[in-house]
Amino acid sequence: MTIAETAAFLAEGDHFILTSHSMPDADGLGAEYALVRALRTLGKDVRAINADHYTESYRFIDQHLIIESLCAADLDDAAIRRATVVLIDTNDIQYTGDIADSIITRAADALIIDHHEVKERIDSKICSVPEFSSTCEIAYRILESLGYTVESDVATALFAGIVFDTGSFAYSKTTTGTFQVALSLVERGASPSAIHRSLYESSSISVLLLNKAVLSTLELHADDRIAIQTMTADTLKDTGSSYEDAEGLINVPLQAASIEVSIFFKENEQGTLRCSLRSKGGVNVAQIAQSFGGGGHKSAAGFKSPFPLALIRSRVLELVSAALRS
Repeated sequence: MTIAETAAFLAEGDHFILTSHSMPDADGLGAEYALVRALRTLGKDVRAINADHYTESYRFIDQHLIIESLCAADLDDAAIRRATVVLIDTNDIQYTGDIADSIITRAADALIIDHHEVKERIDSKICSVPEFSSTCEIAYRILESLGYTVESDVATALFAGIVFDTGSFAYSKTTTGTFQVALSLVERGASPSAIHRSLYESSSISVLLLNKAVLSTLELHADDRIAIQTMTADTLKDTGSSYEDAEGLINVPLQAASIEVSIFFKENEQGTLRCSLRSKGGVNVAQIAQSFGGGGHKSAAGFKSPFPLALIRSRVLELVSAALRS
């Protein structure tokens, strides 16, 4: 579906439930918030419900406290069955956590709005624009097509998502169109300096301790072209941190000129293992993540693994090393 077709579909419907991937980030949250605000203005029955509550650092995105977590949401069966579920910032139902079985499989219809590469054919309505920097950039274009006038809180939410998913406008998907959208959002009330402080300068001491612990695990491979970091559930416990506090640590090794790919193996509090990958562009890490059932885009991807850390670590390093050689 095109941007215009997606806007028309949303304009025609009446009941929507928006959701994003588990442990939602600024891009997913910003797009959810903006679309809920716009659709409610049009008189739609719409809610945003995620499997997990967002971290306190993202509180500034949700100024009207409209994004709910599944455990706190009061939804009856009839409301679910008449709703269209809109997946935001993910094209994989499995990434939505408990939302998948509790809401998505029971809903009347489904729509995907995402900027990641689609790894396989999906039997759903899908608005996928991989050339866009972020889902928030797509959401802004949808709001334009809906004729919605962006207010300052929506501008802040969308700008935050764009900043987050472009690495502060540094990633390769940042285009002139991205900057045009960013300019429009600033003109409508988004404050770049305030948003930067909220995203990157508002963490607790426990986060600083977590940074120290994770960086101490740093390993270099392939003539210092690959960096690997590891975070276990014990690391979180020892530093008094949460899994969400590790967001952004994968980008630290990329500050070194020689590092081309950063790999971060991380366990949450329950011991579930995930792998995040970042590339400076020479290696398509989305292809590597897809080989493990994950996804993403060329420079940023990830997957969840049921296998032991040592096993999956060896296999990922092998694939990344081969990609560098080719």
